[in-house]
Amino acid sequence: MEVELNLKGGTLQLEKEHLFDMAARVNKKRAFLFVSKVLGKHMPVHPLKPLLISGLLAMAYAKEQTGKTPPHQDDIVEALKTNDHVKLTEAYAVLKKEKLSAVNEPIVIGFAETATALGHGVYDVIEGASYIHTTREQLLDLDPSLVFEEEHSHATDQLCYADDALLRTDRPIVLVDDEVTTGRTNMNIIRDLHAKHPRSSYTILSILDWRTEEHEEAMLQLQEELGVNITSLSLLKGQMMFRGTTLDEPAYSYEIAAQEKRPELSFHSLQPFFKQVPYSLSHAVNPAGHSPYIHETGRFGLSAADTDAIDQAAAEAGLKLQRKRKGKQTLCLGTGELMYVPMRLAAHMGEGVLFHSTTRSPIHPVEKEGYAVQNGFAFLSPEDARIQHYVYNIPKDQYDDVFLFFEKKVSQEALMPLIHLFAERHVKHVHIVTLSDEVKVNG
Repeated sequence: MEVELNLKGGTLQLEKEHLFDMAARVNKKRAFLFVSKVLGKHMPVHPLKPLLISGLLAMAYAKEQTGKTPPHQDDIVEALKTNDHVKLTEAYAVLKKEKLSAVNEPIVIGFAETATALGHGVYDVIEGASYIHTTREQLLDLDPSLVFEEEHSHATDQLCYADDALLRTDRPIVLVDDEVTTGRTNMNIIRDLHAKHPRSSYTILSILDWRTEEHEEAMLQLQEELGVNITSLSLLKGQMMFRGTTLDEPAYSYEIAAQEKRPELSFHSLQPFFKQVPYSLSHAVNPAGHSPYIHETGRFGLSAADTDAIDQAAAEAGLKLQRKRKGKQTLCLGTGELMYVPMRLAAHMGEGVLFHSTTRSPIHPVEKEGYAVQNGFAFLSPEDARIQHYVYNIPKDQYDDVFLFFEKKVSQEALMPLIHLFAERHVKHVHIVTLSDEVKVNG
């Protein structure tokens, strides 16, 4: 297969080499994937890079609203081009020091699963913003306020459990995704939102925008049809042309072989640092599915007042985990939609820490220089055994220890495939970190 790119630039002059590599995808609808170097999903990154890229998207929105370029924007761009811990730390401190003024107080919506942290990072630095991320998880005793489709995705159904009181306003909506390919996902949620809670303004923020002129025309037609203003902003814009055939079936073995020798295991509960909410997964197979979620992820909505509490929890819990590290090279691995909180914790765990996350997306690994996904492994989610997850780019002999993050308490039996994986990758110590305990909260 071959993908031809025609890059046109974006809000900032970041080069593609700083933002992504490419890989083949096991998907009939979409043959390839732009594997982000700044998102912390399929590829390990310094934990502050995704937070800085979120900051640049927030700055693009603030500039569009006010006409003024936010201060320190160039410093953040330059820090993103490095892996220097000190420069990245300094750039993030500057970003967090003062909230961006956007004239209004937007409601930021991040798309699951890849952009849950990206959207959260945008909300975190805009004055007066609220946040909610969509989810693929169906909850017991709670009906979604929005339902729409992400048509090219491996798992297409998207749900949103925002409180109607949050959406029943005329506040502008900011939709955040890592990549806009056709714009149909954004159009789908705008249609659903506008039918239920009409307003005058929608903004789409993305790192990459690959829409053709036809796709952009479709967005203009929707804008006209609804009588609203829809603005699209990206860090890199262009068009792509694909030639070849899709990978409809995996041509790679993701199997994790059982290992006789296992890494040393530690279990850490961070429940005292986070607020549990009284919702659980519907039809859960694993006991973990019946335990509560936490408030701080944004799955159930966050207000401007929540940012300080999350900052404090991340700093205190992150320092606690830093003291548990066993070596100099550490991987912090989020799971599925749980990206932002462990990313913030990892940022407080010192030097030599990398972050990325498990995913539902089947990608085709190839051990070849310059290819984005070198290796991959499949396992059933320890929180919900109905769902297959994958993890990529874990080389042998890279990490002294791994911190594996779950929102809910999980059983050791459900963790065995991952424990075997880390043993096979020669990781000496694995820390299982949970943010909520196993006791269901009563309303």
